[in-house]
Amino acid sequence: MRASLAKSLGGIAACGYVLLLACRGQLGFYIHPRYHLFAAILSTIGIVFLVIDIVLQLKSGALTAHHRFEFRHIKFASCLSVLILLAGYLLPPKPLSPSSVTQRENSIATSQTNYCNIPKPKEGETNVSINRWRSAFNSCQKLSYFDNTSITITGFVSSGTLQNYGYDYFELARYVISCCAADSIPMKILVEKTPANSYRDGTWLTVKGKLIQEIINGKAEYVITEPTATAIPQPEDPYELFGL
Repeated sequence: MRASLAKSLGGIAACGYVLLLACRGQLGFYIHPRYHLFAAILSTIGIVFLVIDIVLQLKSGALTAHHRFEFRHIKFASCLSVLILLAGYLLPPKPLSPSSVTQRENSIATSQTNYCNIPKPKEGETNVSINRWRSAFNSCQKLSYFDNTSITITGFVSSGTLQNYGYDYFELARYVISCCAADSIPMKILVEKTPANSYRDGTWLTVKGKLIQEIINGKAEYVITEPTATAIPQPEDPYELFGL
């Protein structure tokens, strides 16, 4: 019976953590915005049912004097779960680290079609996402189609491919999610490096410049040339969404 009560309390703590993230506006670090309301409603319902379960356990006399609580009955897994939840409550959540880019980039689709079009900002937005630019590059087989096109993007600095491209470039990257952080993949665009835009990995920048297709290591790559970079704080929504 003690185990049932502990599980119910643990469930309440877990559901409460989800609601806490929702109230702080930090649920987007873990799941797609379209699931935020669903997660909050489900967590609220979960708390209600778990509270009812605890009340029923107490009323049924499951916890009587001869069922006193003893620490030696607590399992290691339960202690570990409590510590993880406590850390979640006390430590601020963080988005995926820039150091994960290399491990996650293998799942990026690179198939090409034969459709060429310069992407336009979505309604209510001023810039096109890195995700949509990469999709436009991948779908167009015409050489230099995007040359001299003005581009403004926001992302974090990633230098994980310096061994492939040399030290004349860095990549501006952004994680893209379709459901949650677990299925995220990084989208990246090469930026020409200058003495004025040498930044550490993980630094968030807004970069403006012009696209030029260059042959790098025998492969055609679009590069942002003549870049102007501005360091910015990490956005409230650090991830991009597929198709947006």
